[in-house]
Amino acid sequence: MNIISQKKLYSPLIAAAICITFLFAACQAEGDCTQDTRTSVGTAFFQPVLGANQQYTAQTLTDTIRIKGVGSDSFINDTLSISAARLPLKSFEKNTSFVIQKDNLKADTITFIHDNTEQLLSLECGVKVIHDIKDIRFTQNRIDSVKIAISRIADNKTANQVKIYFKVE
Repeated sequence: MNIISQKKLYSPLIAAAICITFLFAACQAEGDCTQDTRTSVGTAFFQPVLGANQQYTAQTLTDTIRIKGVGSDSFINDTLSISAARLPLKSFEKNTSFVIQKDNLKADTITFIHDNTEQLLSLECGVKVIHDIKDIRFTQNRIDSVKIAISRIADNKTANQVKIYFKVE
């Protein structure tokens, strides 16, 4: 066998070996993403309770609270009694609004004004958005006040980042 016929024989074999190597390398699951890529605000609900000393104290609320994102067709919570919820903020807008209704009475609208910063997690996971809450505006039908406890929303583990206090009934 001469050199030219050996090259003709080995060239397709080498090309096939290279293709198979790349195929197996591309199918490996070495970097599966297990990190949270979406962040949401940990929100807790409170109501005033008149104590024995005739002073009001904040008590965790455990009533049915309906929560729906403005512009969304689905509820975050509809029928469950809750004391807290995680509210997803919009990644590409600076305002996110929700309608909050306690015990099927008159609803309030709460609007989060926030800055968004993208943070690269990895090639597999892509980016996550960190939100910095600048202000919160709300109607006062049933909501008395809102407190921003932690303004930087960087994960889904921190609770009570925002506290919503309802009025005395």
